[in-house]
Amino acid sequence: MKAITFIGTGNYRPVTYVYRGTAVESDLFPVALYEFFTPDMLTVFVTPESRDMYWTKLCDRLAGKIAPQPVEIPWGRTPDELWTIFDRVVESVDEGEDVVFDITHGYRSLPFIIFLAMAYLQVTKRIRLQAVTYGAFEARDDQDRAPVFDLSPFLSLLDWLAAVYLFQQSGRAADLGRLLKEIQDRAYRERAGGPSPTIIKNIGQRSRELSQALLLIRPREVMEKAAQLTNLFTDAARQEIEQWAKPFALVAPLLQAEFIPFATAPDARNLDVQRAIIRWYAERGLYAQALTLVREWVVTWTLLMLGYQDPLADFSRKEAERVLNYLGWQQRPRNKRRPWRDERPDDAVAQLAPEVDTRALGTLWNKISEARNDVDHAGMRLKPASASALVNAVDEILAGLDALWPESSGESPRPLSDTGSLNDDSRAQDSTAEDSSMTDEQTQQPVTIDLGTSYTDAAKLSDLAEYERRALELAGEGHTIILTGQAPIWLYLRVAHALHGKARRLIYSSPVTGEVTIFDHDPF
Repeated sequence: MKAITFIGTGNYRPVTYVYRGTAVESDLFPVALYEFFTPDMLTVFVTPESRDMYWTKLCDRLAGKIAPQPVEIPWGRTPDELWTIFDRVVESVDEGEDVVFDITHGYRSLPFIIFLAMAYLQVTKRIRLQAVTYGAFEARDDQDRAPVFDLSPFLSLLDWLAAVYLFQQSGRAADLGRLLKEIQDRAYRERAGGPSPTIIKNIGQRSRELSQALLLIRPREVMEKAAQLTNLFTDAARQEIEQWAKPFALVAPLLQAEFIPFATAPDARNLDVQRAIIRWYAERGLYAQALTLVREWVVTWTLLMLGYQDPLADFSRKEAERVLNYLGWQQRPRNKRRPWRDERPDDAVAQLAPEVDTRALGTLWNKISEARNDVDHAGMRLKPASASALVNAVDEILAGLDALWPESSGESPRPLSDTGSLNDDSRAQDSTAEDSSMTDEQTQQPVTIDLGTSYTDAAKLSDLAEYERRALELAGEGHTIILTGQAPIWLYLRVAHALHGKARRLIYSSPVTGEVTIFDHDPF
């Protein structure tokens, strides 16, 4: 291990420096630094003036222990001199070394330069930073004992900021997961029988899983992992983060702001969240992902409008695609389209007509299909679009999506999967309902609570109160609540009991039973 320190021209006087239970008395901190860490090499940066003042004394104090290596630096009176200092610090460290930096006798702007050099070395030379020490002479007590602080957590804030920024900009969470894992692993190694974190590593794992779901365009999994991640940020987790990962505590709100909009029960019919994910992709330049998901969004909207119950069924999606292909075919110039050889879906088109401009939908579908095919085939075509043209195409497609389904009202397109096909009678009923004031039950959307996201590995009876609290927080008051997810029966029973008097209706839902009403009454 190498230790790097500095000697200035200050009037240093003896003081007892204390670091992790070890006390060393000296007027020159490099002497104490050696005793604290016993490095294999001690590099001391000196100016010509500080070398004349203290070098002989330092060598005498360390005689028989280690021979310090001097590196001469200028005073740093000009930008060029500051760059010289930076370069010499960088040059003094080899690839992959374990390094302790000390800034106790650093003067003026030197600590700032050293912090930047350390951050640079961690990236370019992959050094392993063991500590960044500062002997706080001004914080000594009445026994003339000065604490020695390890400032490396402040430097690690740069790593946390970079990791969260990377997730914000690209959806990649590998660095974030690694940092969180390292904190928990290090705590377990050093705990010596004491308390250690239990949640931090799970946050890192869920962040990686959310990242994978985003980058591989798995919107239902994005909803699920975002909900699980949201549930991990409990009061206990925040206390743990404050104790063990203070830098992460500062940036955690930035991370939460990214995934909270996606946190809900995984449902392919949730078009609002999918729209949010599409925008998220486009804003970050993830155009291939945006194109893929916007295509599937339009298919899902169409099949729901046609009354198909399962948006994941292959037959339903193929029928919706057939209708969309027909609408697109109608909008192509007659001299550039082949004859339509399939049965014409005129009834389906008539069913969609009251809900959307079918001509505009056909045009939008053509744009989506062309751009998405060009991207998926990696431009391996006779006349591929340029990258800039594809970016413009994505912008036009998203503008077309907003024009057909405006989001300003905060309402998503109205799926008809609960009412079956939209025939003339049902349209008349809808029209009547719109003309009159609708009841709360008609206007309120059910709140789905996935109890399987309440915990990470296994549900624990000791955490039952926390599970109840989360369910009540999600449920609010006076709503229709759907309980779903893989969870033990005792958790379902307790949550159902807690929701009595809070929920308007309580429904249990599973792939096996479908929806089963537990109670249906209005306590308000």
